[in-house]
Amino acid sequence: MIFEKKRLLKFLILFFAAIFVLHGVACYFSLYWRIWWFDGVLHFLGGSWLGFFMIWLSSFSLDISLPRARAFFVLAIILGMSALGGVLWEFHEFLFDYFIAKEGHYLFTQLGVADTMSDLFFDLIGGLAAGLVFLKKRNKNEPK
Repeated sequence: MIFEKKRLLKFLILFFAAIFVLHGVACYFSLYWRIWWFDGVLHFLGGSWLGFFMIWLSSFSLDISLPRARAFFVLAIILGMSALGGVLWEFHEFLFDYFIAKEGHYLFTQLGVADTMSDLFFDLIGGLAAGLVFLKKRNKNEPK
């Protein structure tokens, strides 16, 4: 097995916790507005997490066998999950701005179309990175 079930699950939990903490610190210290590239890093990490989650889900819970699937299919599945997660997060940001930030309690999270496209780009690049890590480990473990 390329990834052990419990080991990958532990990695996913720790990775998620790290992203959660980084996001909390970024919100508290306004890092998203002070450091122009910080949002991209978090979206890259989120896309990577979603990619690894899809690997775990498909390998151990769904009836999809990524360890034996063609590389294009693996990347399509992982990028699809990263794209879906990114779009849902952008809806979250829009709804937060519409219902909460417009009341003046918080800073706006949606800075325009360019920000949204950048966020989705980094989500996809993060998912691609997870997929390439998976494919590299898979190719390394294949019998010759």
